[in-house]
Amino acid sequence: MKATHGTHPLARYREMRDFARTAEPSGGKAADKRGSRGARALRFVVQKHEASHLHYDFRLELDGVLLSWAVPKGPSLSPKVRRLAIRTEDHPLEYADFEGVIPAGEYGAGTVALWDRGTWIPSQDARRGLEKGHLELELAGKKLRGRWHLVRSQREGRHEQWLLLKARDEAAPAKRSVARAASARSAREPAADLASLLRALDLGFALTNLDKVYYPEGPLTKGDVLAYVALMADRMLPHLAHRPLTIVRCPEGRTRQCFYQKNVMQGTPDAVDRIEVRTSEGQSTYMAVHDRAGLLALMQLGSLELHTWGCRSDDIEKPDLLVIDLDPDPSVAWSAVVEAAFDVRERLRALGLESFAKTTGGKGLHVTAPLQRRLGWEQLKAFTKALAERMAEDSPERYTANALKARRKGRIFIDYLRNGRGATFIAPYSPRAREHATVATPVEWSELHKTRFDPSELTILSVPTRIESQRADPWREMATLRQSIAAASWRALGIEKP
Repeated sequence: MKATHGTHPLARYREMRDFARTAEPSGGKAADKRGSRGARALRFVVQKHEASHLHYDFRLELDGVLLSWAVPKGPSLSPKVRRLAIRTEDHPLEYADFEGVIPAGEYGAGTVALWDRGTWIPSQDARRGLEKGHLELELAGKKLRGRWHLVRSQREGRHEQWLLLKARDEAAPAKRSVARAASARSAREPAADLASLLRALDLGFALTNLDKVYYPEGPLTKGDVLAYVALMADRMLPHLAHRPLTIVRCPEGRTRQCFYQKNVMQGTPDAVDRIEVRTSEGQSTYMAVHDRAGLLALMQLGSLELHTWGCRSDDIEKPDLLVIDLDPDPSVAWSAVVEAAFDVRERLRALGLESFAKTTGGKGLHVTAPLQRRLGWEQLKAFTKALAERMAEDSPERYTANALKARRKGRIFIDYLRNGRGATFIAPYSPRAREHATVATPVEWSELHKTRFDPSELTILSVPTRIESQRADPWREMATLRQSIAAASWRALGIEKP
């Protein structure tokens, strides 16, 4: 039974929970009232809550309870970003230490994990600020520091709506060096709590050797890589789920022996899906994933790269992605690769296809166009080959459609071979087994023209913070765009549809 407690400050909290089923604390008596200006520091905590919708619970100690707000997108370190914060019921002080799984059927069912904690000091009388709808506070946490504001934007309705924003002060990451330091903290610190988080997720397999160094130049550890994937799973999975995969495993780190693996091997965790694929050698069992547990299982195996087919497992023979890989000779400038990407974009647009850009974690770029599943592999390969050859004919001093290294000197290889059956390409947001743990990252077309854009700065330390600061996903239209290669497009390239 859910308890009721009259006018007790935790009455609403207790009415909403069955403490015979949930491990959440019921809470003791309210502590002494503290929180006026000049009082000693009070506790604050931010908990990552994977309920029906992922959000972050922002909690401040005041008057013996934790004032609580649900922040759907989580706090932002940028003073320019205002985050919606929905006021929820007060929680007991003991909740500041709670981590675990709220069982299905209970209010807030899902996983709760500590994301940040520390102390806070109100800049004015906190009770008066709460009533007026403006709390100014000083945070001293691991991730969140300096002055912050909570401003009420709407009082009507079931829940008050507030805005949480960072004040402009020395703790705001205004300079690149400070921003990169904040990025490093955001990716590294979850690794410290990774074991407890994964126990709460009940993955069904053990994580081991979290301190093993994978990238000596950081140094970055296996735990750092797992933390990155845990943070980025929601962005990665739409581009990875239910596709045959090939992984690059580096069990001893990127500088030691690495190898490709496409088939399920002995010891592969059950969280990794199996896909049966017909090959020239017979039937093969490929790996695939559909959720965060599967992704983390791949990383537990020592994976540092995830490569995917351009099709889905429910119809292996019908690709749904067209990928042009711009692979430059080492002597080619980055600006020339960017120009080539825009050239591909305009040529595809002239053929009726909108496309999207992605860094590769190296010196190249991928131009990707989603397709309705109407073509077979040989047809797609013939189309992209014709496109690559046309570019090489038009600008032989800039491009080559020949894969031979000798033909690539001073040029960019327009690699259309990614569009053949069984060929793969690096998945969006996948790390690379390269120096500093660079990441293959979707980008806005407008970003590529920025003079300070440097793909080598997109790493497992910086990309999570980049995602937090983005107004929108650069590939937001990818999932809803419906397009196919029309008959006129084949004729425009001077070839017939096979």
